[in-house]
Amino acid sequence: MFLYIAIHKDENTGYGVTVPALSGCFSYGDTLDKAIEETKQAILFHIEGMLEDGEEPEIHQPTLETLMTNPDYAGAQWIGIEVNINHLTLKPERFNVSWPKYLLDKVDSYVTLTHDSRSNFLAKAALDRMNSTSTKASAN
Repeated sequence: MFLYIAIHKDENTGYGVTVPALSGCFSYGDTLDKAIEETKQAILFHIEGMLEDGEEPEIHQPTLETLMTNPDYAGAQWIGIEVNINHLTLKPERFNVSWPKYLLDKVDSYVTLTHDSRSNFLAKAALDRMNSTSTKASAN
């Protein structure tokens, strides 16, 4: 996806970046190249957070002309960047897994008791595992 970013640079500071198409998405960098790279990561992180909150991101890209005349971005430099967000969606995607029968039976019993589904159970279990692993990794 192509997005415009607003870059501000004051004397003796790094580059501050705002992504107007994603309310609340900001970044910075000590160099222009670093600011652009960090902004691409901030966009992905911002959208992933929305997805984890159960929100399908709505990205409203104003025209460059509209952005340039917006007083909120007075003095900004404008750069267009390309960010691949095609994989960031709540749209379900089917995949196959092969498990031992006893394990599948245990999962089915559990989801029946909790009024859940296999898919939802697996998605929550995967997120829980990744979150606990990343917490442990960042503590080391």
